[in-house]
Amino acid sequence: METDTAHRPRRYAEEAPPAGRILVVDDQENLCWVLARILSERGHVVRTAASGSLAIRAAAGFDCQVAIVDYRLPDTNGTALIARLRADAPRLRAILMTSYGSEALREEVRASGLHGYFEKPFVNLRMIASVESAIRESLVP
Repeated sequence: METDTAHRPRRYAEEAPPAGRILVVDDQENLCWVLARILSERGHVVRTAASGSLAIRAAAGFDCQVAIVDYRLPDTNGTALIARLRADAPRLRAILMTSYGSEALREEVRASGLHGYFEKPFVNLRMIASVESAIRESLVP
């Protein structure tokens, strides 16, 4: 059985890429806080938002490379928000997370070219690896 090892001293398979700009969007403030803390410790700049409308405001002028977005938000769904964010930033890499996973949603994620898909609860180290992979991809011209 796989367990979350975020509480252990930091031991990662690879060095972190150059500092990335990451937007985390979830109406669960504690999850935003945890992801922001973990990613900040890796040297990344993180903004958080609790809704789609707040995410649009947080993304303005931030030039984020990666957005980690919950599927169910109070005012929109994650895929619609990602489409809106990508309209302003076409190179944005996006990761969708949800507590309500389904095969249909996984197919939607594959079809829309998102960088990642995570069902909650997820292993923090896997999320970090996915985010940092997305940052590396964003640096390729």
